[in-house]
Amino acid sequence: MKQTKDFGFIFWVHLILILIAYSSPFLFRWQLILTGILLLFFQQMIFQGCLLTHAQLGKDPYMTFYYPYLTLLGFNINKKKLKFLMTWIIPILVLSFALIWQIIFNIKPLIW
Repeated sequence: MKQTKDFGFIFWVHLILILIAYSSPFLFRWQLILTGILLLFFQQMIFQGCLLTHAQLGKDPYMTFYYPYLTLLGFNINKKKLKFLMTWIIPILVLSFALIWQIIFNIKPLIW
C-alpha cells in the first residue's frame, strides 16, 4: 500500500466524486444514478477495484479510498468487508434512497 502522507490531486478528485455520488439522489435522476452504479460495478469487475484508488493507494484488490484514513484514525477495519460494503451495499442504498425520494415522494432532482 502506498503511503497517505499528503492529500494530492487524486485524493481531492476522488473525494469530490464520492461526495457527488452520495448527494446524487438530490442532484440526478435515478436512471442516471443507476447508470453510474452499473459503470462502477463494471469497473470493479474489469479492473479489480477503482482506478482512482489504484492510482492513489496501489493495486490491492481489497483497498478502498476509506481504508487508510479509517486505520489512521484508529479503527480496526476488515478490508474485505469494507470493500463489499463500499462496492455493493452503499451504491444500492444510494439508489434505493433516490428511488424513494424521486418516485414515492415525487421530489425532482436539481439536475435533470
